[in-house]
Amino acid sequence: MKQWLYRLPDNLPAPGQIAVASESFTLLPETSQQSHDVYYDSFDWRLYQQSLALVSNKHTIYLADLAAAEDSPKAPWRQRPTFAWNLPDGKIKERLAPLLDVRALLPQAELFISRTPYRVLNEDEKTVARLVVETIRPSTTDAPPLTTCARLQPLRGYAAETERIAGWLVAQGATAITPPELYERILTAVGKQPGNYTAKPKLTLDPTMPAPAALKQLLQAELEIIQANTPYIPQDLDTEFLHDFRVALRRTRSIISLFKDVLPPDIVARFRADLKTIAQWTNDLRDLDVYLLAEPIYQAMLPDFMQADMAPLYVYLRQKRKKALRTAVSALHSPAYRQIMADWETFLHTPDRNAHTSPILPLAQQRIYKRYRRIIKQGQKILITGNEVEMHALRIECKKLRYLLEFFTTLFPAEEMAVLIGQLKTLQTNLGDINDLHVQEAYLLRLAGELPLPQSRATLLAVGALVAHLHQQREQATDKFSTAFTQFATPENRRLFKQLFKAEST
Repeated sequence: MKQWLYRLPDNLPAPGQIAVASESFTLLPETSQQSHDVYYDSFDWRLYQQSLALVSNKHTIYLADLAAAEDSPKAPWRQRPTFAWNLPDGKIKERLAPLLDVRALLPQAELFISRTPYRVLNEDEKTVARLVVETIRPSTTDAPPLTTCARLQPLRGYAAETERIAGWLVAQGATAITPPELYERILTAVGKQPGNYTAKPKLTLDPTMPAPAALKQLLQAELEIIQANTPYIPQDLDTEFLHDFRVALRRTRSIISLFKDVLPPDIVARFRADLKTIAQWTNDLRDLDVYLLAEPIYQAMLPDFMQADMAPLYVYLRQKRKKALRTAVSALHSPAYRQIMADWETFLHTPDRNAHTSPILPLAQQRIYKRYRRIIKQGQKILITGNEVEMHALRIECKKLRYLLEFFTTLFPAEEMAVLIGQLKTLQTNLGDINDLHVQEAYLLRLAGELPLPQSRATLLAVGALVAHLHQQREQATDKFSTAFTQFATPENRRLFKQLFKAEST
């Protein structure tokens, strides 16, 4: 049943007798309760974005749907929630698994809540409503309250009485508040900024802004993502910290490469090399993350009688990953890394000394349209040759176009940009599948030769069967290229690209 939620003022009179117009209500207190609640969400606030919060309380977890009136699903659980796949089977896991994917659940707020329930009696001593007063404190029971609120729940047949009680609360200074507003207020009070992180910032650029200044804004946004994720990589909480770190590096390198004639030549020369070096420091770790995350997928590709034979391979991969993590962490803690990033940040906050003063809009149009035409030309050639090496080159071109469209999406109509990016994603997925499957085949075959195991014969056979399955998938993906490219290169898309991006200089 729906509850009415209010934030109470500090000077609210102690509940007892309530006089509302000519009526009198008595608030009869029941046994107070205290709870220690920990609220969980991912680093990138995936639950908050859906008005959800996972809460642990003693030996129970429940999923609070802040935007719905129905009861929250609960489940017995004695451990700290970590990943969706570790949660007990049931409604909570079903709801969170697709939402969280591989992201870890992190404690966002730890609260001590004192709850005093009241029965609200009318003059005939009939219970007409229930009122629960909650005092919410951070971390310890003796800390000053973050807030005090009241939940007013009407009982069937007494809606009018409940409305009058609600009016009394408001008259005493109480403020109606929604559950999402209360949760956000609590998070802010404990020093968290819900929703403050996104792996793909969307900056609203001024189309008349000089190109160097606009590029620096984009680069600063990517730097903030790099800096936000760097401290968490050594903690090894989940694999997405490294993934987001590397994507931001890659996007940064793309801006430098795509606009090397706009940025200072010495900056381009130095940081193209330095940022590539940083990415190389983490290549092995990311590769191993990908293969370990794929373990259940690979297992499902094999017959039941072969699945156990893959275990030695994954033992070996986990050993390699421990070493790769130590190597990556050492590199990110090195003086060389700190110096590169400090110098890069200094450049981004230094006033422009570049003579390039052209506005960003025509430059963005030119670079997007040029990249698009190159993709069409290359794709049409591949339709004839079927060359997989050229497919790999086309995949890189598509990635650069995708970055350009995302960097400058706010300069163009949102609906049209969403259509173009969505269709490009489809082509990218096809090309990415072809490339990834090729890389996986080669990597697994190389690993098979490294296995330091006397009992590796069965594992080698399992790897061979897996590689054959991956090769078959790659052939199927290659067969789909023609359809994926043709759908992207439709006459309608060509007209739209020309309409939006064909600048005078092209």
